[in-house]
Amino acid sequence: MSSHFWLHRFIAWRFSRGAKQQRFASFVSWFSTLGITLGVAALITVISVMNGFEAQLKQRILNLVPHLSVPAEQAVPEALQSLPSSPLILSEVVLQSSKGLQAGLVQGIDPAVQADAKALDKAMLVGRLGELQAGKYQIVLGINVANTLGVHVGDTVRVMATERLVYTPLGEMPAQRNFTVAGIFQFGAEVDSQYALVHIDDLARLQRSRRADLEQTRFFLNDPFDIDVFSPLLNAAGLEFSDWRSYYGELFQAVRMEKNMMGLLFCLIIAVAAFNILSSLVMMVGDKQGDVAILQTLGLERRRVVHIFVLQGAWSGCIGALVGALLGFLLATYINPLMSLIGLNFIANLGGSGLPVLFKTEQILIVTIGAMLLSVVATIYPAWRASQILPAEVLRHE
Repeated sequence: MSSHFWLHRFIAWRFSRGAKQQRFASFVSWFSTLGITLGVAALITVISVMNGFEAQLKQRILNLVPHLSVPAEQAVPEALQSLPSSPLILSEVVLQSSKGLQAGLVQGIDPAVQADAKALDKAMLVGRLGELQAGKYQIVLGINVANTLGVHVGDTVRVMATERLVYTPLGEMPAQRNFTVAGIFQFGAEVDSQYALVHIDDLARLQRSRRADLEQTRFFLNDPFDIDVFSPLLNAAGLEFSDWRSYYGELFQAVRMEKNMMGLLFCLIIAVAAFNILSSLVMMVGDKQGDVAILQTLGLERRRVVHIFVLQGAWSGCIGALVGALLGFLLATYINPLMSLIGLNFIANLGGSGLPVLFKTEQILIVTIGAMLLSVVATIYPAWRASQILPAEVLRHE
């Protein structure tokens, strides 16, 4: 078996060298190899950068947005009971200062709960006046909200709860109270323009309600995208719940669709390169009919002919896929220094930390192996045509 393999490899190599009249077919073959190399490299680079963008968005946005929340009085399925959780109150408010007005969404959290304490630590950018404590009426603002209001740490903002009205001599007015800015956070995403954090007891008092009447249970998922696993359990139990998809589901769906469309585009480039392999082999079979006929008269079986041409075409495709995978990995790894080198600093400095890159081994393997398989499939028809050559018919005209 080993001797047959080396024999097939030697004949395939001799065929691939080509005489002068077959140089065009050889050129097409090398061109297709280059196309597969560039296609695989570009696909791995683009997918890695898109993965980085998706992960960065997930970290910046979904660290603050509740992953999953259910009314506190509801009994949740056992699968959720092992997840970190904390009490939560959400309220739409209007924030007012002497310099501006801003609508937002306030989260009432309990810093004494470990999960909320970690979220609060991640959110801090500018210092705070101690921990958020009940009764002190402190608020932590997103940096864009703070800039719109023109406030800094230690300043005062008026928080008006639009969902709760109170009766005054002037008529119905939203419940409101002054809060002291205890800190400012920045995630570099849309949440900086919408969210604020206060103590859960202070938010309940602002709304003139008992905490138990407003409280929800907030669950922290290991991966927010795992919500597709838990939501069917809650629906089957007939429970009310809300999750991050109601806030940013369309955004992440758009990112995923863009990643899929870019992947499809570069897959088509690889498919075109594989079609070039088919074209070059068809031309090669036409030019090598006499050689194949002579080999058949010497005892070469038809299936051996198929092996020779499959090996010849697949070799260039596999080499191209492997080189492309290595090139794509290196290009994605050093994409920020490379973009700075060619003068695209304005892109490399997005967000102040360059383009995010996240490699997923399974994606790289799928792209590389898929390109190899596509190259092999492209050789089947020309190899079959070569095996159908009739030596008597061909040699009669030689």
